Amino acid sequence: MDATAANGLPCWVDLSTADIAAAEAFYRRLFDWTVATNQTPMGEYLIGSVGDREVGGMMAQSPETAGSPSVWTTFFFVDDIDATLAEITSAGGSVLAPPFEIPDGARVSVVSDPSGAMFALFSEGPVPGRYFSMVVGAVSWVELMTRRPAEAHAFYHQVFGWEAATDDAGGVPYTVFSLGDTLVGGMIETPAHLPDDVPDTWSVYFTVADCQASVDHAAEMGAQVILPPTQSPMGPFAVLADPQGAMFQVMEFAPEVSATI
Repeated sequence: MDATAANGLPCWVDLSTADIAAAEAFYRRLFDWTVATNQTPMGEYLIGSVGDREVGGMMAQSPETAGSPSVWTTFFFVDDIDATLAEITSAGGSVLAPPFEIPDGARVSVVSDPSGAMFALFSEGPVPGRYFSMVVGAVSWVELMTRRPAEAHAFYHQVFGWEAATDDAGGVPYTVFSLGDTLVGGMIETPAHLPDDVPDTWSVYFTVADCQASVDHAAEMGAQVILPPTQSPMGPFAVLADPQGAMFQVMEFAPEVSATI
């Protein structure tokens, strides 16, 4: 896949955490990751893998971000980061961290959409292949929860060219974004019962073999169960917060679900 064809596709997730040692132990045990430590000018960067598949990164909060919530961030590949940043601001989004170079020569920038949902851009590094996977421990999906779905659709269409299809998922409208035949992620409207201070956010799903067993294991290690295992058309999923408060989802794919992602 060339860089233009990959423009707008998810390519990575990483965790900024208040306690990197505790986070490394938690995710390694929960997902059976092999974790490698890389030395960078910004400090140690840990990469979790399943077999030969690199899943995501973990890093301690910088002195500038110390005290902020621990959070998983979704990265989208772009073929021209400067042009994309201009499009983001034109569409009503914000640049939270201007482009900076990481050790492999790639450039990264942290941004948000008009509702404040944060995500990151990755450019000038390796062009991503298919990132989502049903391999246990891998990232299987990313999802935007927002109070302004129509505005979000317009924003991401302008910035990335995403198309959107909305269907009824268990009585709740659910939108799937795509680029051509490639699935990009989902979008759901923020449930009305959530407090107003719950921000719009991008979240990450990890594949698990047994949703209930994974939730029980996570809880035993100090995680908070935000939403217990709940049935969906794809299979049971749950929402968790790790011991440092970073939220994520786990998904057990139903046997009849074909490997389309």
